[in-house]
Amino acid sequence: MLKASTFEWRSGVRRLGVAWIPLAVLLAIPWPVIQAPLVERAVPLMWLLLAGAVLLTAYVAQASWPFALLIGWALGRTLWMGLLVDPLTLQAGAAVFEASRSRPLQLILLLLLVGVLYVAARHLPSDTARVVGWGLIVGVAWEAAFGYLNLWKVYPWMTFVASDQAGRPMGFLTHPNYWGSFMALGLPLAWALCGIPAAIVVYALIAASFSGGPVISASVGALVMAWPDLGRRLRLTVLGAAGATIAIVMTVHEWRLSGRWEVWQAVWPELLRYPVIGQGLGSWRIWADHHNAKLSAAAGQPVIFATLQAHNEPYQLWFELGLIGLVAIGLWALQAWLAVRAAWQLCPPGTSVAWWAPGRAPLERAWIALLATAIVNSLGSPTWHLPAQAAMTLFALARIQAQAALTPPVEPPVVRHHTRRADSARARRA
Repeated sequence: MLKASTFEWRSGVRRLGVAWIPLAVLLAIPWPVIQAPLVERAVPLMWLLLAGAVLLTAYVAQASWPFALLIGWALGRTLWMGLLVDPLTLQAGAAVFEASRSRPLQLILLLLLVGVLYVAARHLPSDTARVVGWGLIVGVAWEAAFGYLNLWKVYPWMTFVASDQAGRPMGFLTHPNYWGSFMALGLPLAWALCGIPAAIVVYALIAASFSGGPVISASVGALVMAWPDLGRRLRLTVLGAAGATIAIVMTVHEWRLSGRWEVWQAVWPELLRYPVIGQGLGSWRIWADHHNAKLSAAAGQPVIFATLQAHNEPYQLWFELGLIGLVAIGLWALQAWLAVRAAWQLCPPGTSVAWWAPGRAPLERAWIALLATAIVNSLGSPTWHLPAQAAMTLFALARIQAQAALTPPVEPPVVRHHTRRADSARARRA
């Protein structure tokens, strides 16, 4: 039977330390595999970077080798595209890459460093993880305060305000959808650490944003938090209330995808060019910039049609890293599912307090609810492309894995008490 730990390669760094063997051979061999003015320096530097990237990927594999596989494939696809520097730019004291070649390197470095944080979160003590949860609550309270002020068209200290979204909460996340997705992820933490009234306030603010994706995903998170503590009637009541809220918000939202469907249709022919290997990490934004530039040139005025992210994470992953990337993310999703199943069974019961008090639901359940919220939200929002949302989701996944790795409690042996009649019968037989 598969377990979540099956996808954790604990000995990866030790085993892949053999990368030093080819590195030792290649360091002094200026094999001209790339174009560079000083090949004898550029090539050894490339070997050092690749060997280091391999070991960093192995380190990430300690928490999830599917995630490490995804990073490795992104790096391989980038090398496939080639790393070309314009030699003439070096004379000006700066190396200039094309955007399609420099952006993947930046994203790969980001993924590797975030992967290191992921491993640290996986091995964090539970009491420290709880303090991290309170730290996230501080961020949620901060954004909630500014989101409330935005309802009255007050924007203190905010340097960027979208004029077409005036009167809707956006905080320092610049858009109601991004603000709402962040608050939706924070709702389960508010529920567990601050109590149900705090969660109700967060949910009301999300509903006030009239952004469909956050309301739907927040409803899913709330349902996960409440489900074990509710009877059949209350479950139906919660489902009905969540459904009614979603219907009202989507009616105001006009039951539309805000142009997402049209963008997905426009990029489809490009996706079909490389359905297996993808266009390369970070290529969606490059496609969007080029597409908007063509439309602007044809219209004779600025046109912004294609969004900088797909607002559908699986679709964007397919576009950038192809079916190979989808397989890697699918394995990571399988690991997450196995961890959720085990962690759900090992969740400690909530404390016996009033229904509204903090601790009614355990923090371990909140991490699961947060992950469920993120998955639903990622189907209509760039959840993994927004720093705060991505970090919260990755931390939650790591804590779920940590909970799943706990040894199930051993039930005490059943002590059978014999009656006097049984004892006397046994004595007579003796």
